[in-house]
Amino acid sequence: MKKGLFILFTVILWPVFLNSQSNDFGVWGNISLEKNTKKWDFAAAAEVRAQSNASELNRSSIQLSTEYQLLKSLKLGASYQFMYFNDTKYNDFQPRHRGSLFVQGRQKFGDFTIVLREKIQVTSKDESERIKKSGKIDTYKVNPEWTWRNRIKVAYNIPDFPINPDISFETFYQLNNPEGNTFDKLRYTLTLNYKLSKQHSFELYELIDQDINVTSPVTSLITGLGYTFCF
Repeated sequence: MKKGLFILFTVILWPVFLNSQSNDFGVWGNISLEKNTKKWDFAAAAEVRAQSNASELNRSSIQLSTEYQLLKSLKLGASYQFMYFNDTKYNDFQPRHRGSLFVQGRQKFGDFTIVLREKIQVTSKDESERIKKSGKIDTYKVNPEWTWRNRIKVAYNIPDFPINPDISFETFYQLNNPEGNTFDKLRYTLTLNYKLSKQHSFELYELIDQDINVTSPVTSLITGLGYTFCF
């Protein structure tokens, strides 16, 4: 077990050291309700995000999602998310709508589990107040915005211990940029999962959000806390 933990945390820490000089710091928090059946899982979640060194509300959102167990190790899922997003250029909180479809597979190797998720998401942005405040036509380059998200996660189950860690790496790829599609974001996440009981669980995570291939890239270090009630 000690050897496994050493390998796991070595992999966890290298991107943190690589990106230790972040441009921003943020705090995220979310609460989720889940209902699990033999084949279907349903969830509702609310989230808030503060950035600009945790001094400014970046967005708040609610999300509804469902997953279907197609095979023992394969799930299909869909979600809808409504957001109030802070367009900092004009200090404009605008409504946004996001829909997603994904497929997720998992495989166990002893105490380790590898999870691969492929997701397509589309985000619609409200430009009306942005145009009004600018006094001119100032639209987004891409709207609606289509993105392909590819995430691989490695979870480690510590026998007879209530806290279990996992790490993940995710890429974001543009699908409809008129100037040419490219990867524009990388995300590294370390999570500690604590299951208090069958119904109550918590997660504490550190996340590095790194912009790439953009004009003014920002690297953000995020601390997050989540709570889930399962019934």
